[in-house]
Amino acid sequence: MGLDVIIVDNHSLAVEGLKSLLKATVCIKDIHVAQSGEELLELMGKRPFHLFILDIDLADTDGFELTQTIKKRQPTAKIIVSTCHKEIWIANKLKHPSIDAVVFKPSASRYIQEAVETVAEGGTYYCPHFRELYRAKERMSNMPDVPESMPTVRELDILKDIARGMNTHEISRHLFISENTVEWHRKNLMVKFGARNATDLVVKALAKGYLSIPLD
Repeated sequence: MGLDVIIVDNHSLAVEGLKSLLKATVCIKDIHVAQSGEELLELMGKRPFHLFILDIDLADTDGFELTQTIKKRQPTAKIIVSTCHKEIWIANKLKHPSIDAVVFKPSASRYIQEAVETVAEGGTYYCPHFRELYRAKERMSNMPDVPESMPTVRELDILKDIARGMNTHEISRHLFISENTVEWHRKNLMVKFGARNATDLVVKALAKGYLSIPLD
């Protein structure tokens, strides 16, 4: 029996690229698309899916929380995370029992089919770039403690823009969100890192591995 697959991603080019690659994968029957967490949950209420290919960077929800919701609704579901985020701190969050495979987007054309086939057979799969990242994380035995409350993906986007020297108005335009939303996330970051100002925030984020130089 072929797999019913759903791609959860709000980047149309990434979706079309994945669909093109997956059409040649023998174990797949149908491919569906959701552009947000809300749309995915609505579709899940109508029908089950065997395999979820999920971008954790969604506009309306935290992708990591969404993986937990998927597993609660469908414990047997398989989840592949396809992401551009390569920060070293994220390795622990991605290597989680609810996530069956990790493929970084820039190399998805080389590894996504192998990931799907491995997961379909009951295995786990990590692309070579992720394995390198995880080994680097393990070598950093003296890595500083992370904040008690982990920054969300959106907060990390804003953190990077702060590190680039962008002000609230510029971040708002760059990320297509309101200035009030930017300020709300900025305040949350200050609390989570115990920072006094933007400079202190960036220094602490660098020390804890949430930012790397050069910024990607």
